Amino acid sequence: MKVAVIGDEDTAALFKFAGAGKVIVVDGDIEKKFDEVVEDSEVAIVIITERMADKIARKIEKVKLQRELPVIVEIPDKKGKMEGREDLVEKLVKRAVGVEV
Repeated sequence: MKVAVIGDEDTAALFKFAGAGKVIVVDGDIEKKFDEVVEDSEVAIVIITERMADKIARKIEKVKLQRELPVIVEIPDKKGKMEGREDLVEKLVKRAVGVEV
């Protein structure tokens, strides 16, 4: 199983250096690239920057509701966390432990 990363050049370079299996720099049609990654049966985790995910939020939500895999994780890019976005790790810790970190 592979980890795929969809993001800007800087984010993609970082994950490529870290050994991500599939790294995609998006400078055009985000939706098309996302579809390609989601349909790849070898991809188990898709990491996508928040800014990219924001542009295709409905499509991401649809995939999350209809499929177990791939797991889609949204991360901040080099500009930092987007205002009003919920931190996934923070949410999971709060749910598991019952304490806000």
